[in-house]
Amino acid sequence: MVETLAALILLLPLAGAATMLLAGRRIPRLLVQLICCTTVGLAFAATVVLLLQPAPGGETGREIIYGTWMPGLGADFAVLIDSSSALLMLVITGIGFLIHFYSCGYMEHEAGAARFFGYLNLFVFFMLLLVMSNNLALTFAGWEGVGLSSYLLIGFYVDRPAAGNAANKAFLTNRVADAAYLLAMFTILAQTGTLRYREFLPQLAPEWAATVAVLLLLAAMGKSAQYPFAIWLPDAMEGPTPVSALIHAATMVTAGVFLIVRCAPVFNAAPQVLAVISVVGAVTALLAATIALVQNDIKRVLAYSTVSQLGLMFIALGVGAYDAALFHLFTHAFFKALLFLCAGAVIHSLDGEQDMRRMGGLKKQFPFAFWTMVIGTLAIAGVPGLAGFVSKDQILWLAFKTSPSLWAFGIATSLLTAFYMWRLINMTFLGESHHAEPHSLPLTMRAPLAVLALGSVVAGWLPLGLHQADHQSMEYVLMAVAIGAAASGIAMAHFRWRFLSPFYFLFERGWYVDQAAQAILVRGAAQGGGELLGRLDRGIIDGAVNGFALLTRSVGRLSRMFDAGVVDGLVRLTAFLVKAVSYPVRLLQTGSLQSYALVFLAGLAAVLAWALAGGASR
Repeated sequence: MVETLAALILLLPLAGAATMLLAGRRIPRLLVQLICCTTVGLAFAATVVLLLQPAPGGETGREIIYGTWMPGLGADFAVLIDSSSALLMLVITGIGFLIHFYSCGYMEHEAGAARFFGYLNLFVFFMLLLVMSNNLALTFAGWEGVGLSSYLLIGFYVDRPAAGNAANKAFLTNRVADAAYLLAMFTILAQTGTLRYREFLPQLAPEWAATVAVLLLLAAMGKSAQYPFAIWLPDAMEGPTPVSALIHAATMVTAGVFLIVRCAPVFNAAPQVLAVISVVGAVTALLAATIALVQNDIKRVLAYSTVSQLGLMFIALGVGAYDAALFHLFTHAFFKALLFLCAGAVIHSLDGEQDMRRMGGLKKQFPFAFWTMVIGTLAIAGVPGLAGFVSKDQILWLAFKTSPSLWAFGIATSLLTAFYMWRLINMTFLGESHHAEPHSLPLTMRAPLAVLALGSVVAGWLPLGLHQADHQSMEYVLMAVAIGAAASGIAMAHFRWRFLSPFYFLFERGWYVDQAAQAILVRGAAQGGGELLGRLDRGIIDGAVNGFALLTRSVGRLSRMFDAGVVDGLVRLTAFLVKAVSYPVRLLQTGSLQSYALVFLAGLAAVLAWALAGGASR
C-alpha cells in the first residue's frame, strides 16, 4: 500500500506533464485544466493517505526501493519518507493544487494553456522527486529538473525579451551553484563509496565534513537565493504570477533549506560552516528587506520579501535549529503563496498593471482581495495569532540563545518586513484611486485565496512536532520585543518615509549587488575572460597551428627536393646504366628476320667449322 501510494504521488503529475507536452495542442483548454489540476489534486490526496499509514515518517522514516539505477554508486530508484520529506510533500502537492486551480482563472485568456499547465505538472514532479529521493544522485535529478522547469515557466511569455533574459539569468546563476553540488557528490562518493543518505552520512570522515559542507552550502545558496546568488529571483517575476507563487515562494526556493536539513549530520560535524550559514542568512535577510522598502512593482516587493524570509530560515539552520527552519518554511508557504496570488488578483483585475503608484483605492472594489492580503501581511509581519508569528518567534528565540547579534538582525528584519508590507497595503488598497474600473475575479481565483488565508492563520498552530516552546521568562521578553517591532513597522508605514532619503538610491539599486555581479561575471569574467581567451587563441593556439603549418610546408619542400634530386636522380641513373649496358645487345636486336637467319646460319657454320677442325686434329 505504502509503496503504491509513494509511486502514485510521483507518477500522477509526471503523467499529466507527459500528456500535455505530447498531445496538449489537440486537447481542449477545459480538459487541459481538468487533467492537470486532477493529477496534482490526486497526488495531494495520496500524500495525505500515505502519511496516515502506520509509521510512514518519524525520525528514521521509511525507505522504499523500486529498482536499481547505479548499484555501484549506491544510487537507486528509491524514496525516503520521513518527517522532513513528508512536510515538503504536503506543501508541494497541497499548495501546488491550489495554484493550479487559481491558474485556471488567471490564465484564462492566455495562449498556450497546455504548455503552461504541462510545465507546472512537470515542476511538481521534479520537486517531489527532489524531496522524496533516498540518495544524492536522484535528488540531483530532481534538483536539475526544477531548474529546467523554472527556466521554462519564467520564460513562458516567449514574445517578451525581458522574460527570456530573466529565464537565462535564473538558469545560469543556478548552474554556477549547482557545480558545487556535483563536487560535493563526487567527494562523498570518493570518501564513502555510496550516495545513499542513510549510508554516507554516518561514514563521512570528519576531516572531509567541512569541505562537503561548504560545497553543499554553495549549492543551497543558489537554489534558496542567498546573497550573492539572490540576483536571479527578483528578475524571475517576469513569469506569470502563479509561477511566482509556486516556484519562488512556496517550493523551489526552499530546496536549498531542505538540502541542508537532509544533510544535517555533515553540517553538525562542521560547526564553522554552520556559523557561516548564520552570517549568510542574517546578511541576506536584512539586505533584501531594505531593498523591498523602495520597490514600486508589487511582485518585486514580494520577491525581495521571499529572499529576506529565506535568510531567516538560514539563520535557523546556522544555529542548528533545523526543525525551526522547516517550520517557518511550512508557514511561509501559506502566507507567501497567499500574498503572491492576491497580487495576481490585483494585476489580473487591472489588465496587467504592476506598479503600485498607479493603484490605490482597491479596498472598495475588492474587499475580499483586501482582507485576504491583510491576513497574509499580518502573518508575514509576525502579528500574534497568525502562523508567521509562531514560526518566526521560534527562530528569533533560538538565534538569541546562540548569538544576540543574530537575534538583532532578525528583529531588524521583522521591523522592516512589517514596514514594507504595510506600505504595499497602503499603496495598493488604501488612499486615492489611480486606475480605471477593475474587473471582477472568478471563483477559481477566489477559492484558493480563502484556503490560503485560513492556512496563514492556523498553520502555525498545527501539532507537527516541529517546534517546542521553552516557556522561559526571557523568551516572553523577546516575544514582546518582536511584537513591538512588528507594530512599529506597521505604524511607520502610515507616515511618509522621508528618513529613507539618504539611503534611497542605495536601496533602490539593491546595494549594487547585481551591478557588481554584472561587472565581475559579465564584463569581468565573460568579457575580460573572453578577451584573455581570445589573446590566448591568437597568440598561442593560432601560433602553434600556424607554426605546425609552416613546419609542414617546410618539410614538404624538403621532401619534394629530396624526391626530385635524390630519388628521381637514382631512378634516372639506374635507367641510364641499364641502357648503356644493353647497348651492344641492342645493336643485334634489329627486328629483321633475314638478319636473324643470316646470323643463325653464320653461327651454325662457325660451330660446324669448329667441330671439323677439332676432328681433324684428333
